[in-house]
Amino acid sequence: MVGLPNLQESEWLRITLHKWLDDEYCPEPTNFEISKIAAQSYYESLISKETDLGEILLKMVRQLETISFQQSFHGPFSSANAAIHLIT
Repeated sequence: MVGLPNLQESEWLRITLHKWLDDEYCPEPTNFEISKIAAQSYYESLISKETDLGEILLKMVRQLETISFQQSFHGPFSSANAAIHLIT
């Protein structure tokens, strides 16, 4: 069960980031996708024992760039930055 704390921490990020995105601007469907991808990216960083927040941020930005932000108030960098802020 080594991965369980990592999974719980990434799930916490998914829920908390989604709420933050909804509260910061307005609820929108993209917020679900943003928080899901950010949490998955964070989980991957946790299980690979990555500790450098800059590296975690850049990896998250790259993964968030795979979705469309056209209908969103957010962007990949601002979303990843918010996630890192919540983590710290």
